[in-house]
Amino acid sequence: MSVGLLEYSGLVTKTKSMRGKLLSRDEFLQMAEFDTVDGVIGYLRERQGYASIYQSHEEIRHRAQVEAVMDDSLYGDYGKLYRFAGVQAKRGLEILFFRYEINVLKSCLEHVYQGSSSARLGHLKLLFDRHAAFDTSEAVGAETLGELQMALQGTRYESFFNHFSQNLQMTYSDCAMQLDIFYYSRAWQMRKKLADARTRKIVTGILGTEIDWQNILWMYRSKRFFDQQPAEIYANLIPVCYRIKKEQLRQMIRAEGTESFVNILAKTAYFTDKDAVVKMGDEITFRQVMEKTYRQVCRSYPLSIAPVLSYLYEKEQEIDRLTTILEGVRYQMPAREIQELVLQTAGEKNSRYR
Repeated sequence: MSVGLLEYSGLVTKTKSMRGKLLSRDEFLQMAEFDTVDGVIGYLRERQGYASIYQSHEEIRHRAQVEAVMDDSLYGDYGKLYRFAGVQAKRGLEILFFRYEINVLKSCLEHVYQGSSSARLGHLKLLFDRHAAFDTSEAVGAETLGELQMALQGTRYESFFNHFSQNLQMTYSDCAMQLDIFYYSRAWQMRKKLADARTRKIVTGILGTEIDWQNILWMYRSKRFFDQQPAEIYANLIPVCYRIKKEQLRQMIRAEGTESFVNILAKTAYFTDKDAVVKMGDEITFRQVMEKTYRQVCRSYPLSIAPVLSYLYEKEQEIDRLTTILEGVRYQMPAREIQELVLQTAGEKNSRYR
């Protein structure tokens, strides 16, 4: 029996079982018709993927508690898959956990800068205590940038936060963007150290595509909404090119307006191959590209880490749609409008939502 079959057969089977608990198109549409957030929560309590998580929370009264429950669901699924994984799969999953760390630190920054949020580890704090590169209790408890900086001393984040603690002009948005750039740059280097060539190829394809599109979206929005100069745009790009050539990137940075930008983008690999995206549509196009990327790696490597990463991506998208529904219901949007938003974000090519 091959190493791949030995290491991944059980993990892929477990992933398929967990995928069966994802919410269906009809379930999303039904939730959009509720009049109250309590109604949506009550509905989720009866769904397989959320019942056990909601039962562990005695009271849910406000948005932060609802979001904590959904985060628990994602991180809980990650923890189950990580424990079940073999050595090679664990190494690939650790790069994904790096992003979960970044999400926690962004919540910490939001609390420090704006006082409007706090990092949420919910009932999965043990997962972060075991795997995070920093003391999660100290970081989450930080009330000032100095306290957060102290909590991260001796970690891979130390130099990053030392730099920004000295710049009093930095806003939360500035720091969050630079933290994202830090993550993508470091993760791109981390993936080179994956010993298994197949796992390395899978992670490279997924991460490289995501990096390209984070840069595309930033350049597009910079021209559409902010009218930024090339030097300003370049300063906030992730310093990695995957399927976009460096010359194409330079041309897009220098493009005058969105029409010229889109014309250059149309000549890149994302719009010229046999499964090309039809047009630029901001976040919707980004989701379509990522969904296609996950489908392709899962077809090419069915017995690998690909289905596991694909499932965790689908789970994140599910949580985004649940957040859309909860916000829509909270602000009394018409059910039809909420449903249209959910179907838009689901993507036309995702068979679960056809």
